[in-house]
Amino acid sequence: MEFGFCNICGRGTVFLCPDISTIRNSNNCLFCGSSSRKRHVAKEILRVYDPDANSIKRSEKLRQFRVLNTGWKDSFTRSMASSDRFFYSEYFPDVIPGTRVEERGYCEDIQNLHFPNDYFDLVVTEDVLEHVRDYRKALVEIRRVLKQGGHHIFTVPCWFDEPTLARVDTSGETDVFLTEPEYHGKMLAYRTFGTDFLDELDESRFDTTVSFSQPEDLEHGIVDSYVFVSRKN
Repeated sequence: MEFGFCNICGRGTVFLCPDISTIRNSNNCLFCGSSSRKRHVAKEILRVYDPDANSIKRSEKLRQFRVLNTGWKDSFTRSMASSDRFFYSEYFPDVIPGTRVEERGYCEDIQNLHFPNDYFDLVVTEDVLEHVRDYRKALVEIRRVLKQGGHHIFTVPCWFDEPTLARVDTSGETDVFLTEPEYHGKMLAYRTFGTDFLDELDESRFDTTVSFSQPEDLEHGIVDSYVFVSRKN
């Protein structure tokens, strides 16, 4: 348990981590439930779009941009609920993709988004692409819906000293397991990304940097984390 300030809900808080081995995906804010990983994403969003704001909740400038968050009713969505330019999505197998489920909440297949070209200033995905059968198609779609100069700020499990590990062969219509199946919750992980992924991002016409957590990030409960920041050329 650590005391600090949450850069999502904008409150002095306590960060709770029941298991140090899962701290990237836990170390949760007592109030909004955000994880270390999510607050690192928030740090990069604020750095790009409103460096003077101390939290997503309190950023008025961020509300001027059109944002798609591929997370359903998470702490980002709750903190941005007052913005009519903030949209969120999830994939529901029993709902037709593109269906509006709530006022600004949609069922979406990230491989075939139902938004217009050049629509969003920012797309956020957290540990999503490893669960997408054709992640390259998803990157093309994200680029399509982003405005010129817009950002895709995201996380994926990634090895920075080994190449990508394909866990499933998706070259045919049927999945063929190449390793013991790995699930994150109930979601199949098709791959763990590696050193070649940055080259792929460059080839997909994104300018990409990787932000690694720093000692000073402890104030915001950000530990053992990294975030990809890709700008559409």
